[in-house]
Amino acid sequence: MAGLPTAALQLAGFLMAHAFWTVSDLPPGSHYQPQSLCMRSDGNRALNTFEGATPLEQDDKAKAFITDGAGQWPDCAIARQVKVGTPAGDVDALVIDVVQYGGNVMTVVQAFRPGPAEFRLLGDELMMGDSGPLPPLPAAQAAAAMREGAIDHPGLGNKWNEWEAARDPVSPLVKR
Repeated sequence: MAGLPTAALQLAGFLMAHAFWTVSDLPPGSHYQPQSLCMRSDGNRALNTFEGATPLEQDDKAKAFITDGAGQWPDCAIARQVKVGTPAGDVDALVIDVVQYGGNVMTVVQAFRPGPAEFRLLGDELMMGDSGPLPPLPAAQAAAAMREGAIDHPGLGNKWNEWEAARDPVSPLVKR
């Protein structure tokens, strides 16, 4: 596998931190409104929120942007909240699509427990390429680049480090 796009992954990590900051403050039963964070070749960033009457409409607009709008940007990350069915029940997860020049590079899935009082990251990010999960070394490199981007979010203060320290060791999305 060719080298993963570090700048795009760091951008995705920044959006991941921003999304989790939002999710960690939402009241129980609320849903994260999908967003994209795209970067121009000059380094300027644009944050977009996907409007819709329902979370499903918002999600559909975010998914459509992956193929219809992200191509105008060199690097883009699109984040949305989903429910993933597991044998133990539904799990909330943030899905982040990392897009370069309109082509989906990878999809990141991070399980979490909603907040505000009990917010928690559940296991490591799952890194998915075109043909399924990334091999361990590229996945670890992608996760490291994303976490660098997350730490760079200026509004978080020490929240990301606290979330990392309290992160559950194993994702409920991984078969044991």
